[in-house]
Amino acid sequence: MAARFRVRSSSVRASDKEPAVFDASPLVFFDVLGYAGLLPELHRVFVPPAVVEELVALPGEPGSGVPEKGWVERRAPHAETLGRIEGDLTEGRGEKEAIALALDLSALVVLDDKRARNYARRVGLRLTGTLGVLLRLHRLGLAERELEADIALLDEADMRISPGLRRMVLDLEDERSEGR
Repeated sequence: MAARFRVRSSSVRASDKEPAVFDASPLVFFDVLGYAGLLPELHRVFVPPAVVEELVALPGEPGSGVPEKGWVERRAPHAETLGRIEGDLTEGRGEKEAIALALDLSALVVLDDKRARNYARRVGLRLTGTLGVLLRLHRLGLAERELEADIALLDEADMRISPGLRRMVLDLEDERSEGR
C-alpha cells in the first residue's frame, strides 16, 4: 500500500544536512510506511555495501528499491575501522558496516538491533532508530498518518516494539501535541 506524503522542497542543500548512516531494517520500515522518500528531508543518507546487498537481495520487497534512489549515498567504511569492529561485534555485516561508516563520517547511525545499538553507544556514536526518525517526521509535519497508525503499520510489518517503548514514543508525541 503506497502512502501519499508531502514532499517539501527544502531550502537546505543535501550537503548541509546532518549525515546519517542507515542499517537495512529502518530503510525497509520507512519504505513500508511510504516515507522512505522523506528521509532526505532530514538527513544526508549514507548506506554501506552490506546494507545495499541486504536490501536488493529480495527484489520487489519493501526496501529493495531504496539503494537506487538518487538521494542515497553508497559508501564503504574504511577497512581499518571495520576491522576493529569485526572482533567486537557479533551482529550481521550490515550492522557492522553501518557502525564503521558512522565512525568514519562522525555521523548519526540509524539502527534497530539492540546489541548493535548498545555497541554503537559504547563506541560513542550518536544513534537513533526507526521510531526516533519516525517521531521526527511527525514533529516536522511530514507524515501523512497519525503516529499511532504508523506504529500499527510497523507492527503489521513485524517490527518488534516493546510495550514500554511504544508508550514512551506515544507519550513524547502527546507532550508535543499538548505544547502547541
